Amino acid sequence: MNQKRIEQRGLWLGILINTIMAVSGITVFLITDIEALFVDAYFTVITLVSGMVSIVISKVSSKKSQRFPDGLFVLEPIFSLCQSLLTIVLLSLSVVTVSVKAYRYFAFGEGQMMNVGPVLPYEMVMVCLSFTLSWFYSRQNKKINNSSTMLLTETKGTLIDGIMSSGIGVAALLIFLIPVHSPLHFLLYTGDFFVTITLIAFTIKMPFQRFLICFNQFYINADLKAKTLI
Repeated sequence: MNQKRIEQRGLWLGILINTIMAVSGITVFLITDIEALFVDAYFTVITLVSGMVSIVISKVSSKKSQRFPDGLFVLEPIFSLCQSLLTIVLLSLSVVTVSVKAYRYFAFGEGQMMNVGPVLPYEMVMVCLSFTLSWFYSRQNKKINNSSTMLLTETKGTLIDGIMSSGIGVAALLIFLIPVHSPLHFLLYTGDFFVTITLIAFTIKMPFQRFLICFNQFYINADLKAKTLI
């Protein structure tokens, strides 16, 4: 089985799984209105869309032309750069949203108690799917000597999704166990803020790492091109 066929098979399975995860995540977010779930769900949506784009790039990147005699492989790192930028923007907007909600509660006492009931079973399923899919992407990439930038990107993206789901699930369980009259009752209203900020603090470095990987690939490709022309 050639490289592109292995790559595309992995991406198609990812699209199927991410579609299930995205629909489930959006549904639970709409039910609970928890911002951490917004981050989790729409991160999955970005992963889903990127998987679809990856299929297209995978099919055309190997095609050669007079203008691109070595093929359009440059599309792969460009795509990874765009995905990383979208991730950073999404995480930044989520920080702003939860910060505003937390400020309103602490400053004016305005807020709504979190509905964490549906979160627990949902996150258990999402964690299993995310880590399994990340492992599958990595395994497919190893079959082709880790030569696929897109499978690497999807591996990292799905891993982030799994980490986020794990954190949200644990936090939801802890909040669920807090009594209404507990000194920690404020977390029933502002727990979303602390969970989202913590998740972002632990995951924000991954898109920046992908930036570095892509720039290194640009540098290597440019260096090889220069040596060819000499």
